[in-house]
Amino acid sequence: MTYQPGRPPPGGGIERHAEPDTGRILLAAVQLSGVDLRQAATLDDAERQRAASFRTELQQDRFLAGRIALRRHAAAAAGVGARALRADYICRECTRDDHVHGTPRYQAGPSGTTVLASLSRAEDWCLLAATTDEQVLGVGVDLESSTAAGFDGFGAVALSEREREHLHRVEPGLRPGVQTVLWTRKEAVLKALGRALAVIDPGLVDVAGSVPLLPDFLQAPAGPVVRGMPLVGGQTGGRDRWLVDAVDPGSVGLPDSFTAAMAVRLKPRT
Repeated sequence: MTYQPGRPPPGGGIERHAEPDTGRILLAAVQLSGVDLRQAATLDDAERQRAASFRTELQQDRFLAGRIALRRHAAAAAGVGARALRADYICRECTRDDHVHGTPRYQAGPSGTTVLASLSRAEDWCLLAATTDEQVLGVGVDLESSTAAGFDGFGAVALSEREREHLHRVEPGLRPGVQTVLWTRKEAVLKALGRALAVIDPGLVDVAGSVPLLPDFLQAPAGPVVRGMPLVGGQTGGRDRWLVDAVDPGSVGLPDSFTAAMAVRLKPRT
């Protein structure tokens, strides 16, 4: 199915933006234990080798199931068979160039369609997004249990000042859910940028509004990183356009016990 706006987060107050149109994004949820692992034959050799590096059989199986589901989803977006795709992942956080870790991307043949994709796993489920639209620069999804970020002290380590101010306006009983909403939005934005929370301070990624506020080094094209710049809006000065929104769990077949978000980054208007 294509994107549908999610339900407003509990407590409200997080801005939503109707533009840009995200009908161009194909979304789906898959239960990992229901994936036929015999379809691992459709994966690249390097993907199967990476699966074998995990310590436990459960980790291996869930990795394979997610990759199988994502490849099939990307193939559906491209209108080709899963075997026609070649994994071409990109990582901006290291120099390893194995094409199977980092930001998901697939190529349909040597000069065919490029598919941008995103995958998020939580428990026995995964959320998938894929697109072949050339206006899309990046897509990210995140899936969490609804209280995953509901612990005390979350705001001090993960939120910007504006987000903390927003959280203080929310009824105390609703704050755990709102914290998880903010966390999924941050993850989705960074995935759309091809970056990782493992190396980026989450407090630098402000997602309280419909357009993320980011430090300059996260908005700049790939290249030298310039740190310590002031926050600027995502649509300022011809920069990328954004949509950051909740994904309604029921719209993709997820249990209501999950919270999910999607971020779409598009080329500036010409």
